[in-house]
Amino acid sequence: MFASIRSDWRQHGAAWLTTALTTLLGLQMLRALFVGFVGYLRDSVGYGSLELAPIAIGVFAVSLLAGVINRFAGTRNTLWITAGGLALVRIVEQLLHNPTIDLYLSMVGTVLFLMYIPVAVGVARARGGAAGANLGLAFLFGLTIDNVIFITNKTLDLSWQTGFLPLGIVLVLAGALLWALSRIVADAPAAHDGNWVVNLGLLALGPWLLVQVVVFQSVGMIASLTGLALPAAGGLLLAGNALGLGSSAGLGQNKRGAMKVLLAGLVMTVVMLPGNMAGSGWSWLLLLIGGFFSFRVGMLIFIRATGVAANPSLLRSSLLAGLGNILFVLLIFVYYASYDISFGLRSGQLLLVVGGLATLFATLAHLGARSSEKHELSRTPAWTAAALLLITLAMSFTWVLPDPATGSPASVRIVNYNLHNAANAHGAIDPEALAQLIESEGADIVGLQEVSRGWLIWGGMDMMEWLANRLGMHYVWGPTADAQWGNAVLSRYPIDSVTYYDLLPEDLLLRRGFIVAEIDLGANQLDFIATHFTHVDEHDQERNIQASGILDVWAGAGSTVFVGDLNALPDSHAIQILIEGGLVDVSREIGEQPVYTYSSTNPDHQIDYIFVSPDLGYSDFVVPATTASDHLPLAVTIHFEQ
Repeated sequence: MFASIRSDWRQHGAAWLTTALTTLLGLQMLRALFVGFVGYLRDSVGYGSLELAPIAIGVFAVSLLAGVINRFAGTRNTLWITAGGLALVRIVEQLLHNPTIDLYLSMVGTVLFLMYIPVAVGVARARGGAAGANLGLAFLFGLTIDNVIFITNKTLDLSWQTGFLPLGIVLVLAGALLWALSRIVADAPAAHDGNWVVNLGLLALGPWLLVQVVVFQSVGMIASLTGLALPAAGGLLLAGNALGLGSSAGLGQNKRGAMKVLLAGLVMTVVMLPGNMAGSGWSWLLLLIGGFFSFRVGMLIFIRATGVAANPSLLRSSLLAGLGNILFVLLIFVYYASYDISFGLRSGQLLLVVGGLATLFATLAHLGARSSEKHELSRTPAWTAAALLLITLAMSFTWVLPDPATGSPASVRIVNYNLHNAANAHGAIDPEALAQLIESEGADIVGLQEVSRGWLIWGGMDMMEWLANRLGMHYVWGPTADAQWGNAVLSRYPIDSVTYYDLLPEDLLLRRGFIVAEIDLGANQLDFIATHFTHVDEHDQERNIQASGILDVWAGAGSTVFVGDLNALPDSHAIQILIEGGLVDVSREIGEQPVYTYSSTNPDHQIDYIFVSPDLGYSDFVVPATTASDHLPLAVTIHFEQ
């Protein structure tokens, strides 16, 4: 077997690596682009969501030019422009850490990646035989390698890391792509177009890719839904990829292709039903099955898209591939904007629409198949992917949190922090700055808001696992908007139990909730409540209802700390409800007035709070100055009666 694997890599390695590494670097650029759109343009510069949509669509629409470039530059030069240009742009992006420059470079890199796909498909059509199926295998293998690097880096993309090691990794990846490209481009035939039916496969790629980056290739989503630690969640993801690659190697173009893609697409879509995505004891199995069948759908898309060659051109291919790219970004916009704007569908319901579109377009493409051809491909990519599971196994041996602190402390240090999804005030992902701030305050217990676990618009990072591992603290996670976004509590002391509550009203687009964690402090038991009230300016009445909901659960119990981003000013009715209900606003009692927590670059009002029950003492209240988030944190020492 090993001799066969070596032979396969010698024979196909350059072609596989060209597409796989282009896919890998393209996905890195794609994640950086969405952070640039949301973290930089929206939250730092001040663009509204509806202003961002046409900009994003315009960027992705540039990929329509792939056919034009191929016509005038020729296929070989177009391969160098797209794949080779992407490699160079990725190196420059790693060298320059500036949100504005990152945005423009990620725009260029993403467009080059998207233009490469129809060109590579056109070349595979011209080659005929098993070339198209090999292209599909290489693309899926690229997704897998991207996940390996992503998981190994604890979901913090290389783009947001500085130093020689991340740069060295990018140089190796980009260099390997340029080397592989140089080996295959010399004998690359002129790219051939396909008919309209064949190219429906390229239209399907946009929705299919969305399903991958949002669900089945999102290790943060998998970790949140299953409750698995990052190495185990990553192992589950890679296992699904390896099985999918192995199965896909036996697929081919035949008259039953439409039925195959329809059945695989239906399974992929059913797994994404909101009830299944809510998390259950069987979530791990559903995600494994969904990942497996989603890879089959992807492979069938490539097989059909490359199945019929027409004339030496790419106009139809680039048109439908470009429309698929526009559909991708439009659906991504609707998916995340649905938390702020009512489209009649919630994000979980939209996933069913996206899965349905991918299945529909791919099935229609296969309905036009007249030939019956099957290629038994190498399973070397699958074996390679399976071998990469050893990396997650190795990670599991180091992914061990320290034993919880013991004893009966007379006081504990409390921090409350809205993390802004790990994006700093300048629009760059920088979780290390958040971790250093929490460490500098000597925090024993931390309440967190805006914690993202794999949202694409925040770089796909699983903040919960990253922070807990980095700080050596235990955590409880309370999803609110969906399985990937919500509140959390970190603690150095044992967390005996945790209860999750939804906050009314239920019809909020961005749903809210709170966590009640019972923390064992030896002789004392601390009830720690963490929440995040609705952020809409006109929702004063909703915040009043949410404040009353907190009081109903607290019910006057002693030894309680309540923290959160309440999106309410100190003189608002919501804050008065809490104070009149018996909670003590620490910032009001010992803070240096006025206390401001937002925004971190120009603080001029307070919306973040720490409250305590009347039986607790408090001292050393501070609001540290930092731009690690768009909010300022609050810290206080809580004392127990002796």
